[in-house]
Amino acid sequence: MLGDLASHGVDLVRFLLGEVDEVIADTAIFIGRRPRPAGVGSHYALAEGGPAGEVENEDYVCSMLRTAAGARVVLEASRVAVGDQNNYGLEIHATKGLVRWDFRRMGELEVSTGDSYASQPVTTVFAGPGHGDYAAFQPGAALAMSYDDLKVIEAAGFFASIADGKPHGATVEDAVASAQVLEAMTQSAKTGRWTLVRAQ
Repeated sequence: MLGDLASHGVDLVRFLLGEVDEVIADTAIFIGRRPRPAGVGSHYALAEGGPAGEVENEDYVCSMLRTAAGARVVLEASRVAVGDQNNYGLEIHATKGLVRWDFRRMGELEVSTGDSYASQPVTTVFAGPGHGDYAAFQPGAALAMSYDDLKVIEAAGFFASIADGKPHGATVEDAVASAQVLEAMTQSAKTGRWTLVRAQ
């Protein structure tokens, strides 16, 4: 869980809110025994037919993070949440606004800014041709892009990085920094205490 689903959350936190200084985490294995895969399966497949085996990795993680800039973050990930198909998103509250995004509605961003605090409205901003690589896939705003479209964009960035020697997206340094946060979360889950993230 920490090395898979939670890693994406840590990447997103670092991208949007900066470096993480300290974490506290709790993990759980809710399903202690499962059938072992009898053959090749997909990422979402349920293993069937094999003998039951002990589960060694966590089903769930909940962590609080403190960023270098002072933000407080709650990061939660679960492989066994019933009815939450591909639920992945973020919600950021600041002194003058809110930003909220849901992966299942990836072309929409909810934004609220102003001085009315709890009384101010939330506006939905739809992705359009002026946003990143959107125009390469859709001619007008609010037309959905797919997960596969995003993979094409990632591949193009990867090949561009090879061609010009400059990063177009996440770097090895980003991967190391995220791994350090995940390691701190692993240690915190063992001790039950706030854990400092190893210095970059």
